[in-house]
Amino acid sequence: MLTETHPPRRRIASPTLWALACGISGVAANVLLLLDQLTENVGEARQYFMWLPAAIAWVMVVQFLTLIPVALALHRWLPPTRSVQLATAAAIDAMLAIAILQLLLLSGALEFDVQVVLVMATFLVVSTWVLTVSSTGHRRGTLPRPVTRFGLLLGTSHPVGALIAAAGLLFPSGSAVQLAFVVLRAGRPPSSPRPAAQLRRSGSA
Repeated sequence: MLTETHPPRRRIASPTLWALACGISGVAANVLLLLDQLTENVGEARQYFMWLPAAIAWVMVVQFLTLIPVALALHRWLPPTRSVQLATAAAIDAMLAIAILQLLLLSGALEFDVQVVLVMATFLVVSTWVLTVSSTGHRRGTLPRPVTRFGLLLGTSHPVGALIAAAGLLFPSGSAVQLAFVVLRAGRPPSSPRPAAQLRRSGSA
């Protein structure tokens, strides 16, 4: 009996650990993003938080690289439909792209104004993948219902968050109203750039 039950457990354990690593790093990235916004206009005290932009970028690298094994595992578990195959391939490319874009920003090879637009676009690809695998797993019954329900909610969070962030751009940068939109989105609006030079300084600190 041990030889019959252990192999499946090993197959499940590996993507589960990758998923936990991705989830923990994702929560950490959002907490750091919020802390970065809250400390942006604190005067001289900001010098104690200069490490935040680089930390966010590094955590996001970990977050999306650890998501790739999860995507590959889900691809094996789900029916091999054309939509799942295309969404998975596009999402893995997007996850790699996000990690590379963060590293290019840290190195100063890419300006934040350019990088953030590219990252937002790749986020949409990943969100589409989350919606695709969640809806397929829900309809076919190949994934637990609590997982698919959460995936459907998560897949819509980025487009909704992008709309909230866009609405925040209608208000003065750094204002209390715009900060409220940032808190709702749990991320940084495109109007709050982090220069690559600052990222390099905080990354080497």
